[in-house]
Amino acid sequence: MAGPSKVEFPGQKKQSIRMRGTKQANKETSEKISRQLKNLLEAPYAHLPQLTWAGKDSWFAFDSVTKTMKALDRIISKKNDVAWLSKRMMSRSGDPVAKAFAGSLHAAHDDEIKMVGKFGSASFGSASFIRRGDGKQGYLAGIQNFNHLTLRMLPWENHAKKGMYFFTWKGGFVCTGKNPNPPPEWLADVLSRSRFDFIENEIDGKVVWVTADLDPATVVEGGNTPEGYVRMTFHHGPVLAISLTALENPSKKDSSFIHHLALSMLPPFLPSILTIDAKWTPKGWPLDKVLPAAADEGIDKIIDAWQGLSMNEGLIAMAIRRAVLDSVDTGLVVGENWVAGDSLQSIEESLSDVAGSEDERNLTAHVLFASVSDGPDGDEGLRIDSRGGISPRNAAALEIINGASCGDILKNMWERWGLEGLASLGIEGEEAEEIWQTQVNKPKPFGTFLKGLDSARKAAQDVAKFPTRRGSIEGPVGMIHDLLLTGLLDGPGKAEREATGRHADIDSAAAAWTWLLTVDRSRGQEWHFEPNARDKAGAWLSASKDMHKCGVELLKCDESQLESQREQWQQALQQLKKVTGSA
Repeated sequence: MAGPSKVEFPGQKKQSIRMRGTKQANKETSEKISRQLKNLLEAPYAHLPQLTWAGKDSWFAFDSVTKTMKALDRIISKKNDVAWLSKRMMSRSGDPVAKAFAGSLHAAHDDEIKMVGKFGSASFGSASFIRRGDGKQGYLAGIQNFNHLTLRMLPWENHAKKGMYFFTWKGGFVCTGKNPNPPPEWLADVLSRSRFDFIENEIDGKVVWVTADLDPATVVEGGNTPEGYVRMTFHHGPVLAISLTALENPSKKDSSFIHHLALSMLPPFLPSILTIDAKWTPKGWPLDKVLPAAADEGIDKIIDAWQGLSMNEGLIAMAIRRAVLDSVDTGLVVGENWVAGDSLQSIEESLSDVAGSEDERNLTAHVLFASVSDGPDGDEGLRIDSRGGISPRNAAALEIINGASCGDILKNMWERWGLEGLASLGIEGEEAEEIWQTQVNKPKPFGTFLKGLDSARKAAQDVAKFPTRRGSIEGPVGMIHDLLLTGLLDGPGKAEREATGRHADIDSAAAAWTWLLTVDRSRGQEWHFEPNARDKAGAWLSASKDMHKCGVELLKCDESQLESQREQWQQALQQLKKVTGSA
């Protein structure tokens, strides 16, 4: 059923209908498109790629590009026949490039441009164009915006899928057929428009492009350098190299170089025209020493992702360095430095930028030296990160990540190699064992530990005088023994807190009361202890006092009296065992 008729009133403005995807052209856009369409109409062949090959494939049949060119010849010959162009641009069959070309030529005859379409592509770019005919929007945009170096390749995308290669630059647009052989001026122009400032050199007749911080001779030889570089060797001869430093410092407005290079050709498949490799070694790595095979494998994966346009270019340099560092299976890696580990001096020099005092750095160097000398456990190495945590690494080497401090290193390595570190300070034997064990059980910050080392040495020397150790004897005699040692070595206050704590049984309570009576700290403490415990303690008191007296003398004696005092301590201990029934 027909709808109601529309009523028009005098003075009413006529409504205009705008096609989806179009917009009102402003003056600047209108003038630009008019100028471009005028150029297309006047010199249509200048908007087509030049063919740099014979134009026939191996089966003696015309290839797809040549077929399209023949169809375009026909259209160009009718470029001023608007009626014919209007039929051709709406044709359901025929070459799609030719259809879009016919529509663009038809639009070139318009006297005024009011409405334009807006085409946008993440790969090819964006531009305004005249929608005319049944041609693809991208093809229309590419033909009408020939000055857009990337977008003008879009109409030829189907030909590229069939194995044909196209190269675009400011000075030209060519199709090289199935042989990807770009002209020399293509590379020069693409590099001049990239985010890097390349310097052209000639080494042994070969053109070499490098960033300013690279030596072209080293690049041609493929030598390793601590600075590192990415090298592109083009199949048609030239060599290109970018330093890792330049690669990792893009500004926000700079486009990715690899995208820029790839999108200057169609299809954007870089392996068809070049091979990419990368060179980098940690500082200190001998330049004539071959890196582990895992380094090359890791770098190859990074390069594949980069030239496949799937990896952020700003991360390439860091990823290459990390691949090499992760592969190192000998020596010691400190940040981006490598040392063999066979020289204490070289290890200490490698720690120059690691946070810590001189004393901490010296102790850390000795501990690391002992670690590298012992070698890794199995095929796995160890990594100490910037937060002081540890994790295994696949390659058998010790790695210290930038940001880790000397304290982080010592904290993780002290239990195994701390005694070797103390030996470097002249602390050995039982004294070293005591200091090492105390730091293992109750770790202090190593700056504090080293500052208090003199007092720690004195405490360790006192402990070493006694022939017995706390925790080595069981039963009530063991508790009396431990309280006596704690009071003599750590002070009576600490021992009293232990003695007045909760007791598991009568014997442990009696042992605690015995110590309190021995050192005369029992006043006011009776309520902690049952009468039976206090009665037992009275029987043990004499032997406990004798042992305490031996301990006091042992701490005061010099080296010449040490052995005799130790014997007296052992005799007093045996007497205490006898009276407590532990003998």
